[in-house]
Amino acid sequence: MNTNLSAAELRRWAAQCDARAKDPLASGEEYERLVLMRDGLLAVAVQQEWLEGNIAPQKAG
Repeated sequence: MNTNLSAAELRRWAAQCDARAKDPLASGEEYERLVLMRDGLLAVAVQQEWLEGNIAPQKAG
């Protein structure tokens, strides 16, 4: 697996997970897994944007 994905690439992966989760044939377990993957990828995309210098760090709490 390539660990040097850009924020845009991570967001594309998240969009694919979202589309597959919305497929009527996705079972309950598969839906939950895809939603968790989507949310995780979006969180990593935010961190990658920060690493790329595209956004300011967010304050905790």
